[in-house]
Amino acid sequence: MQSTKRTVQVNVKMSVEDFELLKRAATALWPDAILSNSGIILGLAKISAKDVIQKKNRKGRKLAQ
Repeated sequence: MQSTKRTVQVNVKMSVEDFELLKRAATALWPDAILSNSGIILGLAKISAKDVIQKKNRKGRKLAQ
């Protein structure tokens, strides 16, 4: 089966302080990368999503598909 990517628009509202925290985290993780605001948010969200799924799987819980 071939994987296809689809574009999905997402709107995010956050405080200036929260965004500054995300930018600091992105700089720590990817110091030499040139990142857009959306790239920072999506990159960190993907890492966090994987962490959540792995933690739930380790506890023996079934995840909704």
